[in-house]
Amino acid sequence: MNNLRFALRQLLKNPGFAVAAILCLGLGIGATTAVFSVVNAVLLRPLAYLKPNELIRVYTEFPNFPNGGLRRFALSPPEYLDLKRLFKSSDSVEAWITSGVNVSSRNEPARVTAAAVTGSLLNTLGVSPTLGRLLTPADDLPGVDRVANISFGLWQRMFGADPNVVGQEVTLMGRKCTVIGVMPKGFHFPPGEIDAPEIWTQLQLDPANPGERGNHGLSVLARLKPGVTQAQSDAELASLVKRWKEFGASDHGFDPVGHTLLSFGLQDEVVRGVKPALRMLLGAVCFVLLIACVNVANLLLARAESRQREIAIRGAIGASLGRLASQFLVEGLCLSFLGAALGLLLAQGGLELVRSMNEASIPRASEISLDPFVLLFALAICVLAGLAFGITPIIHAAKQNLQNTLKTSAGATTSSVITHRFRHALVVAEIALALVLLVGTGLMLRAFWKLQQVNGGFDPAHVVTAFISLPDTTYPNQKAVADFWERLEERIASLPGIEKAALTSGLPPVRGANVSDTEIEGFVPEKGGPIQNVDFFHSVTKNYFQTMGIRLIDGRAFDERDGPGSLDVAVINQTMARTFWGNQSAIGRRVRPGFSGAWCTVIGVVADVKNAGVEKPTGTELYLFYNQTHPFGLRNFYITARSSAKVSSVVSAL
Repeated sequence: MNNLRFALRQLLKNPGFAVAAILCLGLGIGATTAVFSVVNAVLLRPLAYLKPNELIRVYTEFPNFPNGGLRRFALSPPEYLDLKRLFKSSDSVEAWITSGVNVSSRNEPARVTAAAVTGSLLNTLGVSPTLGRLLTPADDLPGVDRVANISFGLWQRMFGADPNVVGQEVTLMGRKCTVIGVMPKGFHFPPGEIDAPEIWTQLQLDPANPGERGNHGLSVLARLKPGVTQAQSDAELASLVKRWKEFGASDHGFDPVGHTLLSFGLQDEVVRGVKPALRMLLGAVCFVLLIACVNVANLLLARAESRQREIAIRGAIGASLGRLASQFLVEGLCLSFLGAALGLLLAQGGLELVRSMNEASIPRASEISLDPFVLLFALAICVLAGLAFGITPIIHAAKQNLQNTLKTSAGATTSSVITHRFRHALVVAEIALALVLLVGTGLMLRAFWKLQQVNGGFDPAHVVTAFISLPDTTYPNQKAVADFWERLEERIASLPGIEKAALTSGLPPVRGANVSDTEIEGFVPEKGGPIQNVDFFHSVTKNYFQTMGIRLIDGRAFDERDGPGSLDVAVINQTMARTFWGNQSAIGRRVRPGFSGAWCTVIGVVADVKNAGVEKPTGTELYLFYNQTHPFGLRNFYITARSSAKVSSVVSAL
């Protein structure tokens, strides 16, 4: 206790030193703790399911597809049903599809994300509902009335946390649906999604009529049997691929070269996109912490030199080296704990900023917090730093000659050669660490700047977007839907300040790939060359290219000549034109999506627009007129409006 009081007095006696040291430590410990909190929540903390290490994601792949192949792709319903029947390494194989839905109760309606899941999926995760029950296989039989589990957050927002919510009816995409349970607070599935589902309803696959094997759309989860390793499950999947035709797959079957199966741990898949970046960031802030510690060590050495006479006098009157060591250790720990207290305050503020700004880019961002494990990490840093700071002046004091020190005046103390060398070494280390950080930061800024300079192929300035999904009960057929979109587009275009308006089924620069088989008239596939498949499909209205600022290269865009009673037409991007027709003109060529239905005549070629991300090559893209025979995404459209007015006024008008 005496040592602590003396240490606090020494810090108050030297406020400049104390403030500088505490600020250095606070910044270093705060940055390190904040980033470790993110790493802990995202990478280290197990998913909140029963035995999450047994959960795997199962994918199919098409390695021979253009642009490096089609990786981590969804399964089709027949493929899923075969896998569920044949995959012996698992206790259960489940599937789901996510989509946006309109939901309304007695209160206001809302637009939320929903997951249609197989009947045993929620039970497979090993979670228990807060209220009611989970979906069961009996709910998932074809024809059974629609039921749903809802999230804790949706229960609070839409139902005011009504304890009698179980059994209440809601309208889900125009259809009646009964709430059967409320999931626990913090439950997410699938985990790591940007727009997490808040409703889980039954998928209701019909084994007697599962659809086509080429209709890939199901995400698949499996729970491995106890003791089965990832390597064993992969070996069985590889064996199933080799023997697939033995189990009745006559067409679009798996094969070891062109259509494979593989699996990955669920948690690894959730964090795959951010794992390298978070590791690099943690390494960077550790460098910052080291720089802060070196700074404080230099300050302590300088302070120890100014206290040489005090240390010599205390030694002369009988203070042992151990007694001096305990005093310096208490001073170092006191300094370190004060720095850690400031650091935790800074870390908490930093985490609030991370949660508010990065939920759309960091999976599991909502789980980031200063939990006990993070606080233990901060305490360990604090103790280690305090011990290091305590040892630094002790080394200096141990090498002092008491007699020579006492002979000098209090104002004429000098440093030993060894102390000088040690301080120089610290300065060199600090400069080296700072240089590494500076170079790394420069490279990251350069990469970021290059991404900013990528030409996306469209002009987003002054463009406002919104999304609408129409329920099939209100708009039961294609004509009713098309009439609605036509009226909506006309009314939006007539709003004050709107220059152009259009509808589209997807927005650049990132959207989900369609990867749909498409017949190309006259195209002869060559070994190792492109196949008759298009990466991205768009349904758009006539003013889409003008609204988005997409440049027309050849031919014409959609206009009043195109409609339900005219020739089916299409516009393609430059990549598709080069892929299938090389240097020849694509105008007048014909394509047939899905190898069925009407042929579409290519009437125009537009400049490439980034569709798989600004950092990835542009894929082949096919634009279809929304009101012809290929109504892709007809019930789900984005509004795009180019305006000269303020965004707030446009949003209000919309």
